Amino acid sequence: MFIAATFSLLATTLAPQNPAASSQDSKPVLANREQKTLSDKLGKYLAAEIIYDDSKGKAREKASKTRRKAKEAFDKEWDKAEKKGILGSMVDLKAVFYNCFPNKRPEVGKGNFYVRDVDETDFSYGLQIPKKYSEKTPWTTVVVLPSGKGGTWTKPKDYFTKVWAGSNLLTSAIVNIPTLPQGLEMDPIPDYSREGAEKEEDRRIGSVFSSFGFVMNNYNVDRSRVFLDCGKETCGYGLRLASLFPDRWAGIILRDPTAVDDIRIGNLLNVPILAIDSGDNTATVTALQKRWDEHCPGMMTVLKGKGAAPHLASAADIEAWMADKQRTMTPKKITLEPNHDRFNKSYWVGMLVADSLLTASPDKKPRLQVVADRAANRITVDAQGVERFEVLLNDDLVDLSKEFTIVINGKAIKETRHRSFREMKKRMMLRNDWSYLFPVRYIATVPKE
Repeated sequence: MFIAATFSLLATTLAPQNPAASSQDSKPVLANREQKTLSDKLGKYLAAEIIYDDSKGKAREKASKTRRKAKEAFDKEWDKAEKKGILGSMVDLKAVFYNCFPNKRPEVGKGNFYVRDVDETDFSYGLQIPKKYSEKTPWTTVVVLPSGKGGTWTKPKDYFTKVWAGSNLLTSAIVNIPTLPQGLEMDPIPDYSREGAEKEEDRRIGSVFSSFGFVMNNYNVDRSRVFLDCGKETCGYGLRLASLFPDRWAGIILRDPTAVDDIRIGNLLNVPILAIDSGDNTATVTALQKRWDEHCPGMMTVLKGKGAAPHLASAADIEAWMADKQRTMTPKKITLEPNHDRFNKSYWVGMLVADSLLTASPDKKPRLQVVADRAANRITVDAQGVERFEVLLNDDLVDLSKEFTIVINGKAIKETRHRSFREMKKRMMLRNDWSYLFPVRYIATVPKE
């Protein structure tokens, strides 16, 4: 489903987490048994739907019958829940949709590192799953970008031994290490006015997300606990990649931080970052932290590295930093500053029509700053270089049972919208993310000054 167009602890500290509590009134409208029944029927319905979509000929006819029965059973329970107001109860929605996708038994042995090809591509990747892995439970996942020099990249199996081998993390997390494209440097920022630059960047993105997409489709990845772990000459790229898809990550680990002065970092406002100070990069780390404190306050932590880079000796300290990190899909403040014209969405905000980054002057590049104030039932939008945009809404952000206010560049509009289960499910399935629960889409045009 998903390709883009990641102090000593007990292992249980990083064990799979339950869905985060809603910021709205957390009293559910369904009893626990009703949530469980609805969740079970949703899982069976989605599994039947996926099989149907992938089937052909007579197999599709058979799958159609199974899908219809599963849908009817789910619809019967959903109708009861909808009468009680489930679409307006985020605590119920999160409980019902949590871990709703079907998962297969692992294709590789547990507790060992394997290298595999991504079907129908020229990409490959390394993978290790915990010895106690079960497809029934979501697992923390770490996407690791290996170190390299000048476009020559360490192979996944060799790099794994240098960063996570023997650590407690392996008892509680899936580790996915893509094979990076040999001969192609990752950190340099593309000059999109140069012929071929777009294809090179697509290859960089594809090398990471082709394998991560496969892992998400075949293993039970906890969507709110995915980390991006970057090595030498991939830290700059890791931050750039995360800025293109900020709502995928619970946190980013920089094992050899580098300056990223030429990328906009507003998209990373809600993404925790761990920068490792190895002693010979202190000035770079200090400058990075200063910039983050100014634009993304409180989101960068600096860790003194132990041992030689890439700091296998710091594994327990890195695990400790990861322990309480969990992505939220509804941060109340979002800064959307694209670093690529094609990738201009973040969490529940997206640009639909905006000025091109290639032609806009540095101080006029498209930008959205959006704040949700549920107490006031208001969404405030400050827009620059944007003509039309969208916000996806749920009852974590505003109370959709009431009139809410959208303020765009100081001009207020009163609005009401009806929640749609069908549209919410469609978006959730397309993204392959059970936390992506938005029953309302609101599209707006920025007022002319």
